[in-house]
Amino acid sequence: MRFKVFLDVQIIPQMYRMYLLSFIKDMIRKGDEELYEQLYNGTKNPKPFTFSLYMKDFHLNKESQQYKLKDATLIFSTSNPTIGVAFFNGLSQTDKFTHPEYPFKITSKEIGREQLIKSDVAAFSILNSVLLEDKNKKPILFTDSNFEKELNVITNKQFQSLYGRELYEPLKIHAHKLKKQVIKETNRHADGKVLYYTAQKGDLVLQGNPKDLQLIYQDGLGLRRSQGFGLLEVQNHG
Repeated sequence: MRFKVFLDVQIIPQMYRMYLLSFIKDMIRKGDEELYEQLYNGTKNPKPFTFSLYMKDFHLNKESQQYKLKDATLIFSTSNPTIGVAFFNGLSQTDKFTHPEYPFKITSKEIGREQLIKSDVAAFSILNSVLLEDKNKKPILFTDSNFEKELNVITNKQFQSLYGRELYEPLKIHAHKLKKQVIKETNRHADGKVLYYTAQKGDLVLQGNPKDLQLIYQDGLGLRRSQGFGLLEVQNHG
């Protein structure tokens, strides 16, 4: 399930992922409080959703660490229909986000068009950034020789946690056109410190089982997907 939420907002923080996640969590809580408690019960298990923000006519003020923009669109994606329904039900009860510093109004919302992947090869555009790290938190880039191996290790762990199984087939990277992106963010565990993530954005072509590729398309690729990383859009498929 994929949703688009159109926002009337002119200023947001540079480190906006946790800001948007707080909105998403609020929508899920409004839509299904029991589900919210299941998802955020203190464990660090991966969540089956991801999101990205498209900003229109934006400019970063480095001094204030804020984006100034005309308006924005939040894209939310999940393979879990219960989460999708809860999120949309929460939206149906909400017309604005009353953040103390960066409030916004919801001008409209819609269910997005979702592709069905039938081929074992699919070309994707990364709508935000893909993040991969090894067990020592060292970034893994697409140019690293062990990238494909580590991608499979990470994805298998996620699949085990989320779907109770590993990948049906190993993922292979056919091609990519990517560039490194350093992202500034923070969270409630950082004690106000700025965190830096070395991720990558662009396009890539993945080979794998179509059912696996479908879940990756819906729930995201890589780490920290439910914190605004790894959202993919299908370019073309068989």
